This record gives sequence, structure tokens and C-alpha cells, in this order.
Amino acid sequence: MMVRKLARILALLLLLAPAALAEDAPLLCGYDEATRKYEYATFGVYPYGENGEEAPVLWRVLGWGVPAEDDVISRSNYPKRDEKKYANKDELTQDNADVFLLMTEYIIDTVLYHPERDVLDGPGLDYADTYIRSVLCTDVLNAIFTEEEQAALVEMPGRGLLSLPSRRGELFSRRYGFVEEDFTPLARRSATGTPYAFAQGLRRIEGNSWYWTTDWRTAGRRWIVGDNGHISVSGLDREGGIRPICYVRTDMLTITSGDGTLENPYQLALK
Repeated sequence: MMVRKLARILALLLLLAPAALAEDAPLLCGYDEATRKYEYATFGVYPYGENGEEAPVLWRVLGWGVPAEDDVISRSNYPKRDEKKYANKDELTQDNADVFLLMTEYIIDTVLYHPERDVLDGPGLDYADTYIRSVLCTDVLNAIFTEEEQAALVEMPGRGLLSLPSRRGELFSRRYGFVEEDFTPLARRSATGTPYAFAQGLRRIEGNSWYWTTDWRTAGRRWIVGDNGHISVSGLDREGGIRPICYVRTDMLTITSGDGTLENPYQLALK
């Protein structure tokens, strides 16, 4: 395990120009395309048990990168349904070598996206103005992370420190282990809920459930990830699962225990 991890870190560092090499090796590696495996880590706490008992939040480490301004599909940058899909093409540089994307392994709660649908002839409602964003950036963020821990998070343009994943950004990135097709099942994108989420009304579909993305599809509808990992759509005036993401500055964190596996995840803590 240690030999494989060191080999992955070396491969990552070789992508950097010699003058830009960090003094220390990256704390995390993320998705390994060769083995098709992820790293896992715990950071922060949130209700997990059926009766609201808290537990460390389990995150899947997707990989390095920084959030881009146009990761999220809005009415302004999605003028037609056949727009070219893409994922963040961020290159590895010294500026982002310590920034890693985390996504919760489980759907942790269920939240109303927005109380009213936008209409066909209206201006369209961007994610930045939705009810679900306000909940994630206040109640959920503050429940998971302390104020000190939030200082290690990277602001996502238009989304805040904690967000839903973006269909066009995070969920379509092959670097994070995902493919770019809609309506195609993909186990790596599928998720089940925590006992707490199901107790809050999360719909169970053969053990899994569906969760929201940030992205605008058409008036009144937003992209979702279905129970089998396919990308689908839903009306936004309903409750659905949340599987939050955040970008963390690993230069502010340390690993206190664990080996990065799902069974024994890294435990992240502030330095």
C-alpha cells in the first residue's frame, strides 16, 4: 500500500515544472485511474444515525484542482440543450497542487431545491439564488465544520464554501473517475443515504437514492444524479438528496490516522 502511494505521489509531482515543485509531497492523491480506486477521508461531523446521532463525515477524495467560474450551468451559459459538455480542464500547477476536491461518500440529508419553479418566459433562477444553496452555505456548512475548519476550504465561484456537485464540472471529469454521458448508469456516481437522510424522507431506490446537482437544465428543471449514477432531470420545487462537495487546502491539514481506504479512511485535522 505504501509503495503504491509513493509511486502515485511521484507521478503527480513529475507533472510539475522543476521550479514549481513543492517542498513537501501532497497530502492526498485522489482517484487512481490505473487501479480505479479512490482515497477516503473523514473531516467534520454531521448527523448520521436515524435519531440524529452525529458521526465524522466520510468524504471521497476525487483529486486535485480548483473550482472554475463556469463549472455550473446557468441560463446564461446554457442557451441550447445540445451545448458542448465539458469538465474543468484545470492544469496541475504549484497554485493548486495542495487543493483537493472532496465529495461525501453518502447522501447526507434531503433538502428542498427551491419553493417555486422558474417559468419559461422568466429570467431563470441561477444556483447562486436558490434556496438549497442558502441552506448548504449556512445550516449544513456550520453543522459540518467549525469556523476554524472552514478557513481550510476554498471558495467556489457562485457557490460558496460548500456546494452541490456540478454536472458539467465535477461530475463529468474523467480525472475524478467519471464519464461524460447523460442517462448512462455509472456506479461510481451512484450513492446511498445515511440512516439520518432516510429518516428525513430521502427516497430509497433499491438501496440507493438520487441527489441534486447545481445545474440548470430548462425552466423549472435541474439536473440530478439518479440512483444508478445516470444523469437525469427533476423539477426543482421538491426535496431531494444532497451529496455535498468542498475544495480543501491540504497545506492547512494533517492526517492523524488511517490508511486512506474506505474501511480505514484518513482522519483529517487542522495543523
